[in-house]
Formats: sequence, C-alpha cells, structure tokens
Amino acid sequence: MKLKKIKQYITALRRYHRSKGHGIHSPFAFKFVLNVLRERLPYYAYDDIMQLRKQAKEQSSTLLHRPRIISKKSAKMLFRIVNYFNPEAILQVGTNYGVSSVSMLAVNSRTALYLCKPDVNEFPITHDILSHYGNPLSIYPTFKDSVAAYGETTTGKTSPFVLVNDINPDEYNAILSYLYRVRNAHGVIIIRNLSRKSSLYALWEALRDAAPTGMTFTNNKTAIIVATPKLPHQNFSLWF
Repeated sequence: MKLKKIKQYITALRRYHRSKGHGIHSPFAFKFVLNVLRERLPYYAYDDIMQLRKQAKEQSSTLLHRPRIISKKSAKMLFRIVNYFNPEAILQVGTNYGVSSVSMLAVNSRTALYLCKPDVNEFPITHDILSHYGNPLSIYPTFKDSVAAYGETTTGKTSPFVLVNDINPDEYNAILSYLYRVRNAHGVIIIRNLSRKSSLYALWEALRDAAPTGMTFTNNKTAIIVATPKLPHQNFSLWF
C-alpha cells in the first residue's frame, strides 16, 4: 500500500495535466474525461439525488455501526456516466443505503436495476430510498442469483453495464470470472472504493490489462472500464 501511495505522489502532476485533457489524443477519451468524468455543470436530477442522500444520512444516523455513504461528488459522477451510456439494465453489486442506485436510476425511468445486496441490515433505509423511482427493480441475496436474472436481459441484445461497490470475499473468484465475461462482451464496468477495499483494487488490477482493446479510467478511488472493441487499449490515470 505504501508503494502505491508513493507512486500516486510521483505521478500527481502528470495525472493533473491529463485530467485537463492534455496529452489525450483519443477523441472519445478526451470527451469522456472533460464532458463526463470532470463535468461541473449542474444536471436536472442532482437536487433529487442530493435530497435522497440527505434522507439516507439522517435515517442512518441511529445505526450503531454506520457504513459510509457515497459522497456527493461520486453520486453525481455515477449519474453522468449512466447518462452517457444510457444502459437498458444495470447489475449492481453491493450498496449501503441505495444512493448509488438512485443516482443511476434517475437517468431513465425505463432502466432496470438488478441489485445484489447480501447484507440486508440497512434494507429499510435502502427500500425507502429506492422507492422514490418507479424503475423495474430486483434485489438478490447472492451474486449468483443476481447474475442469473441479469443475464436474461443482456443475452446479445445490449452491452452489459455493471457497478461494483462492495463484494463478499467468498464470491471474489466468481465475480472476477463474470467481469472478464462482461469485458469480453464489450460492456462497461465501474468499480468503486478501490482505496478502501483491497479486494476491489485486486479486481481492478486483474481487469485493467485483460483485453487488447478498450479504455480504462481511474483516480485510484473509482475505476471505469469501457471495453468497446473500436477503442485502442489505453489506461488513463487522472484526477476526477
């Protein structure tokens, strides 16, 4: 972990310049970085998302062991990424209060969410937050169950779209194997909490160079893999 921190400090200036678009020659990457990852203009759904985040924060204040809630910045970024790709269905692995879910569901009322949430201790809060949107929603206790259901919606019709917030360590190999399949199917993968969970960082490292095409973007907290075969293989380390 110390070596990773040292590397971040050494490459800080280069990452800063790239985050401004300098040295990015791909038209897709340039637009994605500036117009999605680093976009600062307000979107129509931000107020609703922030209100629900505030509600989740207030409701969770009485919990003895209170899990972290997604930051305002990250919630807004999730909305922008989903708004850009506009997937018909999303597979989400892990959530604390459902704020990351509503950040994505706010894009399109027709987008279906398949949520794997093994720990249901906070489910009343999650249920309250998710109930604000009328999107098709299914919650599963295991990764295997959620993948089986999600797979029925993405069989060759559309590219898969997966968000990983947290994982059960016992399911690491199954999740990694599935994410390889998602990348091979030209999907989009978002992995959050890289700096907090070594298992999530390990997922990211395994997937980063797993294919000869497609681009990846990371700020060492969140990683986005865009496995479009038309894109050359490039990894961007940035500030966003």
